[in-house]
Amino acid sequence: MSWRIGIDIGGAFTDLYGINVNTGESAWVKVESTPPNFEVGVLNGIKELETKGIYLKDVSQVIHGQTVVINTIITRSGAKVGFITTYGYDILEIQRANRRDIFNFKYKKPTPFVSRYMTEWINERIDSDGSIYKPLDEEEVKRATVSLLKKGAESFAIGFINSYQNPAHEIKAKEIVEKVLKEKGIEKPLVTISSDLSREWREYERFNTAVLNAYVQPLFVEYIEKLEKALKEKGFNGIFYLTLAAGGMATLEYAKKFPITTVEGGPIAGIMGGIILGKLLGENNIIVIDGGSTTTKAGLAKDLKAQVSTEYWIEQDEWNAGYPTRVPVINIHEIGTGGTSIVWLDETGNLQVGPKAAGARPGPACYGMGGEKPTLTDAYVTSGYLNPEHLLGGKLTINQSLAENSFVEISKQLKLNTKDTAFGAVKIANDNSSNLIRLISIKKGYDPREFTLIAHGGSGPMFAPFIAEELGIPKIIIPAIPSGVFNAWGMIGLDIRHELVQTSIIPIQENDDFIKFLNSTFEKLENTIKNTFEEEGIDSKTVEIQRFLDIKYEGQAHTLKVPVPCGQLSVREISSISTSFHAAHFNEFGFNLPNSRLEIVNFHIVGLHRVEHPKIEKQIKHGSLEDACLGKRKIYDGTNDVLVPTYKKEKLPTNVTIEGPCVIEGDTSTIIVTEAFKANHDEYGNIIMTRK
Repeated sequence: MSWRIGIDIGGAFTDLYGINVNTGESAWVKVESTPPNFEVGVLNGIKELETKGIYLKDVSQVIHGQTVVINTIITRSGAKVGFITTYGYDILEIQRANRRDIFNFKYKKPTPFVSRYMTEWINERIDSDGSIYKPLDEEEVKRATVSLLKKGAESFAIGFINSYQNPAHEIKAKEIVEKVLKEKGIEKPLVTISSDLSREWREYERFNTAVLNAYVQPLFVEYIEKLEKALKEKGFNGIFYLTLAAGGMATLEYAKKFPITTVEGGPIAGIMGGIILGKLLGENNIIVIDGGSTTTKAGLAKDLKAQVSTEYWIEQDEWNAGYPTRVPVINIHEIGTGGTSIVWLDETGNLQVGPKAAGARPGPACYGMGGEKPTLTDAYVTSGYLNPEHLLGGKLTINQSLAENSFVEISKQLKLNTKDTAFGAVKIANDNSSNLIRLISIKKGYDPREFTLIAHGGSGPMFAPFIAEELGIPKIIIPAIPSGVFNAWGMIGLDIRHELVQTSIIPIQENDDFIKFLNSTFEKLENTIKNTFEEEGIDSKTVEIQRFLDIKYEGQAHTLKVPVPCGQLSVREISSISTSFHAAHFNEFGFNLPNSRLEIVNFHIVGLHRVEHPKIEKQIKHGSLEDACLGKRKIYDGTNDVLVPTYKKEKLPTNVTIEGPCVIEGDTSTIIVTEAFKANHDEYGNIIMTRK
């Protein structure tokens, strides 16, 4: 069993990438996604891989990134959740008293995923120091479970006050709920407790995480088990992994218990793939943009270190506070702009792109599958940027006249011709993508001019030069790995990852008692992490441990994460940790308070079982630029039709340099090189675009 396969499901396409770890051979396929039965698309992809000589009986690992979790939340198609909590607490209704933008009159308070009708309150209480103030009433838990079942609960979440300090009541309540459900004939009860997902303070965030986990769990487990069964029937006997939002992967059983930890797993694999590519090419600071069919995602890695946060908000935008989750997630942002995003007019008559999308079916009008509404893909075809005859290396037929006709109605309303309307949609999409990069760079205190942009996905290489011109980014890399399957490739290089975050608020001191507490807490958390790996059949001696502390100045509300050396800590290390925090605070906020008292809030432990990353081999290609030339095509630049050369990416000779403007067509994406750039085809097969 020498093959490893990465599987990434997107809104319109499902991507599979296989690598033979012994020979270095690779193969990929891109098939249509099949919502809501996504497993059908995966199996269609498996069939195509078989035509390339890859059979599941020879596969040791399947690493799967999926959109089931995030789509279930966004479309509100999850389970009916019954919530059990401490008597007298309405935290899910009250939420946070502070508003992110107090002057925003469009602000809308999020509607909880569990109503008060589906909530039961238990007369128990644990104090903030972890001591039991009021014991758990077990009979009350039984009555609450029966009551919620009668109301139609399909999944259960339990969140008690201060369980991050002492989870005893939550653990006992879970046992009771599971027992009652089994007595009622439910063989596989689904019960989530907040302390299993997070041991951090802030009850609203922790409870909401538990509720969202319970909300998506039934649908997620059903999907994964159906896919697992189908793969086994086809001969798969290897290990099935799910990608994690923190940039690693975990076993199937872990993911079924905690599906919320897999949210955004696909796009995050692209960030990790970008880091692998950055190391190869000596690029220390990278921005990775993934232009997909329905959304565009972007993340940043300074010094090739992905930024992991345990505070992630779903559906947060300028009007909505969003829904918090307390699980480790690499910091990414996304917007509803992609290849199948619908172009439309708002109530004021202004042109808009997305967030609604045509998806795989009916898709853009130019696909000829019944779609009539104009999409961004239709705009690119009408403007001349995309091949008017076919995409995906000839697999997908394109109808230019259908693309142009889709813009007729909107053009009449705007009193423009179809080309001007289509080009306007392209400009808006490019502006949206530029703003996305601003969110992860300028807004966070980073200068995009000091970063290299790695662009992948079906539409990422089309957005990239326009973004770079707008923000002054000096270099763009289009990976040698086919852009449209880059996420699936990145999954194959993910490490097996587990982590724990535990709140324990204590002032930093340089005395023996404090140092003893610090060392004992880290040791206890590390042993828990190692035991988790052992349960999965991984020797804990092979696990790499990383330590972090979330620290703040006394009186502050929020923290900064600081790395901590492994091993026994002494006064010297404590001093170094304090110095690191002051420096981090200055970098983040432009000032620090070196004489102020510091407080530890969270202990954060990461355990990694390293997996060998896929290698990008040199691929020297001979020939001439003329051999790769497909001819010339007219592109509309907003004023005139400009005749530009087009090239086939897979036929470009090594180390050739092409002056913009031009178009380079790959099997999974189209690369636009604007007038401001020149493109070099390097020895690994990457397209490196630099300013002239």
